[in-house]
Amino acid sequence: MASPASLAALKQRTVLWKPWKPIAAVVVLAATVLLSLERTPGFGSTDTIWAEDGRQFYAGTLQHNFIDLLFTPYNGYLHFVPRVLIEVVRFFPLSWAAAVIATMGALVASACALLVYRASSRHLPSTALRVAVAAPVALPYVGQLELANNFACLHFLLLYVSFWMVIWNPEHRRNQILAAVVLFCTIGSDPVAGVFLPLALLRWWTVRGRRGALPALGMGAGMLFQGIGIVFRHALDNRPMKPHYDPVWAVEQFFQTVAGQGLYTADVNERLGLPVNVLDKQYVAWAIAGVALVLALLRITAPNWPLVLTALAHSLLLFCGLAMQGGSAAPRYELPAICLFLVAVAALLVPRRDAAVASPRIAVPRSIPAFAVLGLVVLCVFGGYGRSSHWRAAGPSFSAEVAKAAQTCSSADAHSAVITVAPLFRPWAMTVPCDLVRHRDAFFQLSP
Repeated sequence: MASPASLAALKQRTVLWKPWKPIAAVVVLAATVLLSLERTPGFGSTDTIWAEDGRQFYAGTLQHNFIDLLFTPYNGYLHFVPRVLIEVVRFFPLSWAAAVIATMGALVASACALLVYRASSRHLPSTALRVAVAAPVALPYVGQLELANNFACLHFLLLYVSFWMVIWNPEHRRNQILAAVVLFCTIGSDPVAGVFLPLALLRWWTVRGRRGALPALGMGAGMLFQGIGIVFRHALDNRPMKPHYDPVWAVEQFFQTVAGQGLYTADVNERLGLPVNVLDKQYVAWAIAGVALVLALLRITAPNWPLVLTALAHSLLLFCGLAMQGGSAAPRYELPAICLFLVAVAALLVPRRDAAVASPRIAVPRSIPAFAVLGLVVLCVFGGYGRSSHWRAAGPSFSAEVAKAAQTCSSADAHSAVITVAPLFRPWAMTVPCDLVRHRDAFFQLSP
């Protein structure tokens, strides 16, 4: 039983440290948002709008009311998160739209990264490992061409976050509800998240009561929401992509693009001066993962084997589901699977509690493997930071496009104007009413 002195000391430490946690979270959140916004060259993320954010979501909210849009499918499913977020953008002037979308996109992604860091605390006791598995959410190092600071692709990040929401087991009710809400939002934005439903049901069976049930209930509500779109709005009929249901091909792509990029990317290879042949870069990533496995098998680390196996299995299932359904191994399909693969590697390298771990021939300080993984993740993040090949960077300036629209709408006979959005290699554009263009600096122009 703890002595009164030790209890008093614990209470004093709690009083001293607890107020700093939210402050630290805010500082980290602000820093990651700024880093995310600054990584896009060219006109920058705050002066460009990504494809669907403009043509599908923003233009849609100018023409239809929120409830209709919420149940309007696009690409074969409903999009809860983008529809809700874009409605917030309508409170701001048209001239601010690009900056608001980019900032909100970066803010949501960074908040999700903090959520992963928090949810992984019991499974990965090392701070370095938790940062390593959270960082790619805020600063994706694969698929930056499509995933940077937009609403349309947030669901790919949420797919990974959902894994942690299912296995997270918080004590406070507010966190339990938060996890269920995130799961609803994810499936409400991408039904592929249903791949985690068996895991949620297993959790419900092993963790009795509300704590076990809420994740499954959140996912069930999301599936019901998507079901409305499928049954009543014929969502599946408007999916333009051609599936490629070939499991052998999908597994091969998994080893090439997920396991082959999880810890060493082409951008890193180029930044380092091409030390490895471009066609052989995946072997470096495989070798790094192999080293992590050897350290675990030699008991130099204290691997969390249930987490290793669960994350690896869902990485494979998630990627194969996305790739086969979408018909290609697009980078946006790779990132959530890569994040789960990274979790498996991190779980292999959980430090032992003793200060140094000795095998018959090797002595390794416990923190080295964890910080090595974190170092690799940081290297991967900044390997592609500010790359000129960024599709969004090559997009048109939104402020210049609004100025062109203002010229078009200067005529009393003009009723609408077309604003081109990124990327330019496809005819992405959105049509806006001239009344909105003429009052482009006015606030609170709500949707119909």
